[in-house]
Amino acid sequence: MSEPSFATKAVRDGIATAPVNSPAVLPIFASAGWVFRSLDEVDAIYEGRLPGTVYGGSGVPNHEAFEALIASLHGAQAALATAAGMSAFTVALLHLAAAKQRIVAAHDLYGNTTKLLVDLERFGVIHELVDIADLDAVRGALRSPAALLIAESISNPRIRVADLAELARASHDAGALLLVDNSLASPYHCRPLELGADLTIESATKFLGGHYDLVLGCIAGSRSLIEPMRALASRTGLVASVHEVWMGVRSIATLELRMARSSHSALAIARWLAAHPKVSAVHYPGLDVTAQATHTLRNGFGPMLSFEVVANRDAVNRMLAALQAVRLVLSFGGAQTTLSHPATSSHRGLSPQARAALGIHEGFLRLSTGLEDPADTIADLERGLSAL
Repeated sequence: MSEPSFATKAVRDGIATAPVNSPAVLPIFASAGWVFRSLDEVDAIYEGRLPGTVYGGSGVPNHEAFEALIASLHGAQAALATAAGMSAFTVALLHLAAAKQRIVAAHDLYGNTTKLLVDLERFGVIHELVDIADLDAVRGALRSPAALLIAESISNPRIRVADLAELARASHDAGALLLVDNSLASPYHCRPLELGADLTIESATKFLGGHYDLVLGCIAGSRSLIEPMRALASRTGLVASVHEVWMGVRSIATLELRMARSSHSALAIARWLAAHPKVSAVHYPGLDVTAQATHTLRNGFGPMLSFEVVANRDAVNRMLAALQAVRLVLSFGGAQTTLSHPATSSHRGLSPQARAALGIHEGFLRLSTGLEDPADTIADLERGLSAL
């Protein structure tokens, strides 16, 4: 046989021998296509009789590692990695909601979640918003048949803690499933499935990622609920990228250390803000601890808080300009302490009336506490508040 040509060598000769020892960290399996030795092997991998990968868009070993990690942390049978937190909501609602079905949801959900429910109206999906803290109102809304109740373990941006155990009871008594967005708590502070929820969603972009450097979502629950969503996510292109899930596994290794530090700092900052003359209100469950909060949350009360100052856009801009370290970032969960302005970011899609009903005004600010010394963060916030 003649020696292959230069072009053939360039295409085919970049082959490494599989090492007998293992890498210290999970490598990135950045291959969309995968080789099969026979049609029988194709059948066996498709049918789950052999471990293997069909196509990068359906998930590679990095997805398997990230999903196993999420399932373990939440005590779930299965988990699915998605392209973003809202992708997890999309695949869940596409699978669970049918035309003319009702969904009952917290009235103070993250703004894009509420807008997604509005988007589903064109397909005949009905939704009703309710104050999730009013259990009688929740039970009343569930008296009419509903497929799903959606809540947040800690609401965004009001930082209200839901009584997930009671919400699970109310949902199941009415024949509905409970879906919990756990992004503000992470599994370090809350494990909704252990409190009776059927599904829990995380925007892994936030505390699970922890560094403002990835976009990723996940959903965890029973195998019977997750596996149909996995097939749907693959068909609709909602599966996460291999690089993002690899970074997710890397980041979660330090989750406990980061959450413990930032939660401890958040309590100190919340107490300081509550005593400040230019702050009219502070929203943080660690300030006025309730039995509900301690039942739902563990290991403290989380890194997120919100506070209110004068409802004047110009004044808030002066405050932001005076800050030297705490920056305006329209996300949360990073190693750096950041501020967000819900009226112009997460909830800007709501009408002024809807924002007012939620208490979100021009002087409402959300703080994501990072890993700095809290004394330094407090000193910077003092600089900002002095400019009001």
